[in-house]
Amino acid sequence: MRQAHFTSQLLLATAILYACLAPASCVYESVILNFLNEFRMRMCHPIPNLGLPALDPLQLGPAEAAVNNKYLVDFTGSIDDFKLQGLSDFDVPTLTLRPVIGLTSTMNITFPLTHFESLYTAKGSLAYILNLAGDGNAEASITDFSIRISFRMRSLSPLGISNLQIALHLGDLKINFENLLEEERVNEFIHALVNEMGVELLGDVWDYGQGTVVSKVQTAVNHFLGQFTLSDIISIITGGGNGEESAPIFEGVEPDCKLEASTKN
Repeated sequence: MRQAHFTSQLLLATAILYACLAPASCVYESVILNFLNEFRMRMCHPIPNLGLPALDPLQLGPAEAAVNNKYLVDFTGSIDDFKLQGLSDFDVPTLTLRPVIGLTSTMNITFPLTHFESLYTAKGSLAYILNLAGDGNAEASITDFSIRISFRMRSLSPLGISNLQIALHLGDLKINFENLLEEERVNEFIHALVNEMGVELLGDVWDYGQGTVVSKVQTAVNHFLGQFTLSDIISIITGGGNGEESAPIFEGVEPDCKLEASTKN
């Protein structure tokens, strides 16, 4: 009898918790979605209060890189006039925030179309078999790219997460790197292979390496979040904190990056 009474009390407490949790979750979700929408409208400008450059288009270069893992890739390369477009077209079809320890939160971010173009060089070899001769224009487009993230709150003050999961989906991939390989016929074959099977190939690469990547991302996220509570994060997003007035996070940045698209619609 006592066990049945305890069970009924537990169920009642759980029901009350969920009743209280639902409005709070909706408030947090609404604040975050509003922030993301305001962010999207300003991504063509630098955002000083976030320490961010203009992100759409994202421009990089000149920059150089070198890789030598002794078995697979040995090359030196560079990029210049790199321009990535389409990041501000992101959508968030799913956002479920559960600010209670042990419950799973989820977020899905989609990018309908992203495209980059750049000048590049790439000298070296692949597995010491294929010689790289890259020098010219490079471009690629990615269609229907989505990232699904789920995690559980490990602690709320300071913030921490656990059980991070990241799932990637890619609709299509097309690339064109001028003069990538020395042998023209092989160069054409590699481009045709990637443009035909790039989605499957990248999926295999992600399946192979995601454990290591997710672990490192979770460590980095917890290192950053450890400075804040959930209320701190919401206060930062809304432009205030600790009961004191502070400059709005988008102060001085006009929300005009999507005006042309809005006019067309």
